[in-house]
Amino acid sequence: MDVALDYRCNMNCTHCSAANMKNKGRKPISLADFTRIAHDLYREGCLLYHFTGGEPLLRTDLEDFVRATNPARSIISVQSNGLLATKERLVSLKKAGVDIFNVSIDSGIPEENDRFRNMKGAFEKGLDAIDTAREIGLNVSISTCVSHDNIRSEGFRRIIDLTARKKVWCYFNLAVPIGNWKNCQDFMLTEQDQRLWREIMEKNPHCRIDLKSNWHRVGCGAVKEKGYLTAYGDFMTCPFIQVSLGNLIEEPVSLIRKRAMKVREFADYNRRCLAAEEYDFIKKTPCYNDWQGPLPMSYRDIPWMRKEMES
Repeated sequence: MDVALDYRCNMNCTHCSAANMKNKGRKPISLADFTRIAHDLYREGCLLYHFTGGEPLLRTDLEDFVRATNPARSIISVQSNGLLATKERLVSLKKAGVDIFNVSIDSGIPEENDRFRNMKGAFEKGLDAIDTAREIGLNVSISTCVSHDNIRSEGFRRIIDLTARKKVWCYFNLAVPIGNWKNCQDFMLTEQDQRLWREIMEKNPHCRIDLKSNWHRVGCGAVKEKGYLTAYGDFMTCPFIQVSLGNLIEEPVSLIRKRAMKVREFADYNRRCLAAEEYDFIKKTPCYNDWQGPLPMSYRDIPWMRKEMES
């Protein structure tokens, strides 16, 4: 489960997909609610929690939420931009049960990365966070955005070289027309780009993507093996399909998953990313197009999805 506790952030990234999820009219999930949800998720078979945001290190109580997952029986990962990753805070997170620290860096050229993230010094801060995390014994990885604009760039090549040199995983996040990039399909990967990132991964075994990190089969693991918990308790398939399939404060995860598995795209292990590569899915799902209401939108507001889920 990806877990977003908050959508606040201390950066203003060009491609941010999460900022539009912030809803002042909704009450954020409480520790008590999350503890109960974590027990429910464990009974359903959840083994890994990936805390994200916004910037999760802005939460001074992040360690309490980590402990609520019962880290002795779970793998705990934290996604961060690295700005607040002091040695003291990372030690605190490790003591709470964090196993993996993932830092977002989007170009191996410092100036290019900093422009993309609209913050001078972001690249160096990210590298410092990686080195500090490794120093105290955390597993470390880097995540990087892959788009039509950068897949052939020097900055992207340098990220692959940097992660190989540092002996850390490099996770690809494919460009999605959501958040700050809503309706910006110029950034999306073409068919040729899609073949290229797969070739790059074959040549660089330390490069990974969600499609290849399932237990059972290669492909989209949404609902079957993976989910995303919003800061308000909504269950989504992933951070990039911003459609609520139900709310875990109100319903058990088993019921929500059973209902969602009636959707053909979620029942299958699609070989391509639904949000980044399946243009038919993107075209018929309003969160990417003409939806003007708050996000996540409900599956009930999508006629074709509601028909399948309530059949």
